Amino acid sequence: ATGVDVIAYADMVTTFIMEQDWNEAKVAHIAERTGVRCVSAWTSLRDALQALGVRRFSVGTPYPAVIHATVRPFFEAQGFAVVGDATLDILAMGDVPKIDGSILEAFVRALPKSGADAVVLLATDLPTFSSIARLEDACGCPVLSSNQVILWASLRAAGVAERLPGMGRLMEL
Repeated sequence: ATGVDVIAYADMVTTFIMEQDWNEAKVAHIAERTGVRCVSAWTSLRDALQALGVRRFSVGTPYPAVIHATVRPFFEAQGFAVVGDATLDILAMGDVPKIDGSILEAFVRALPKSGADAVVLLATDLPTFSSIARLEDACGCPVLSSNQVILWASLRAAGVAERLPGMGRLMEL
């Protein structure tokens, strides 16, 4: 009824806690039911990793440790190599969007990156847009965040070929 071109299912955690292929099935179901293209945090990240040729990465999350523990096994089951991972272990979800850019940058700088093709930052409520360019400069590799890849995939699905300077290498493709 709203006339949207793309629907984005913006939740990454369900990808880790539901059965394998749940996310792809959910995206397909939404698209079939609505007649509108649908992307998700996972399908967007998967496609972004492929577009950049990334197979090995370091991953950071703000997730509680029990949820973060599901991240590495998920990606390894998908054929990726996780060269390092860490979590901010934030228990109160409402605190995640309040993370200061300097804290995020220090967290990313501390992630193990030896042999990584990229750094992946998960959580759709993690404020990354204003930090991505600085993080890429500091890391020397692409930095992919959940919201960045959702925006990228949504624009592609809508047929928009706009480059967004300052939003990372992915947005320059």
